[in-house]
Amino acid sequence: MRKILAMVVVAAMLTTGCASAAGPRMAIAQQPGGVPAASMGEYVQRLPTGSKVKVERTDGSSLKGTLMKAGAETIVVQKNTRVPEPPIEIPVAQIARVTIDSGTSTGKAVGIGIASGVGAFFAILAILAATFDD
Repeated sequence: MRKILAMVVVAAMLTTGCASAAGPRMAIAQQPGGVPAASMGEYVQRLPTGSKVKVERTDGSSLKGTLMKAGAETIVVQKNTRVPEPPIEIPVAQIARVTIDSGTSTGKAVGIGIASGVGAFFAILAILAATFDD
């Protein structure tokens, strides 16, 4: 009975699905004709204040920071810097895309996945060793 139970536990651990590391991402990509400023203004007003965002401008530059205020005409972003800087006010007409930054990098997600995989592998080996040791 112990061997059957151990095999069921090992099979359950091997067949489980993995969760995606990517968090929710909200963005409006600039179309060839451009995003109308009214649409972009409505979008940024719905973003939660205090969220980490990446703002890409129409001139190609981008910045990461914390959204402090979002209005119909401008947004205010506090840049993520080591030395404090004053908040930056960006006109909505100059924004190409606003993306909420999840904070989890690809390298960090890969490291977590590898560590959990190694841990699961050794747990399976320990269960099999305990079962076949009898």
